Amino acid sequence: MTPHPPKNQLHAHPRIAIVIGVGALGLFAAVGIGVSVAGQETSPPTATVETGEINAMGMPVIETPGGATGTARAGPIEVTGASWQLGTAPLDVAVRPTWTLRNTGSDPIVIGEPHPEVREGCCPGAFSIDSTTIQPGSTADLGFELSMHAGMDGWHDIAIHVPVRTGDTDHVLELAVTGDFRNT
Repeated sequence: MTPHPPKNQLHAHPRIAIVIGVGALGLFAAVGIGVSVAGQETSPPTATVETGEINAMGMPVIETPGGATGTARAGPIEVTGASWQLGTAPLDVAVRPTWTLRNTGSDPIVIGEPHPEVREGCCPGAFSIDSTTIQPGSTADLGFELSMHAGMDGWHDIAIHVPVRTGDTDHVLELAVTGDFRNT
C-alpha cells in the first residue's frame, strides 16, 4: 500500500467534477473539486444513496462508496476484495464496508473478535458478523461501520486483524479500509 503523503503537496492541475445524485427528500446537485495529492489521488465527491437506516449516533447510513480489491487468506479462510478503498466519503453519514469470509477448508472454523489498527486517522467503528462459526464451503459477512463528523475529517487508513481458528491452529486474517472523509 502506498503511504499517504503530506496534504500540502498538491499537483498543479486539480480535477473538477460535477456530481448529481438523488437524496432521500428529492433531487439535489452538488459541485465538488477533486484534487490530486502527490502519490495519492482523492476522488471527487460521489452521489450518496441513503439506505434508509440510521446508525446508533443518529447518522444516516449510505451505500458504501468506492470498492474493494485484492485477496487475503488466513488458514482456510479466503476473502476476495480484502482492501476497501472508499475514495472520498462524506462526513455526518455512516458507511459500512463488508467482507465475505469463505471457508475453503474441510473443517469448521471459528472467527474471533476483530481488532482494528489505526494507521492514520481515527475512530474505528463497531464490527458485525453474521456467524462466528463457518462450516466448510460456507461464508459469513463481516461488516465495519465508519462515521466521521467535523474534526474527524481527512485521510483514514485502518487495518483489521481478524483471528481465525481451525482445530487447534490459530491464524490472523488481514483486511483494510482507507478513505478521505470530508465535507462534499
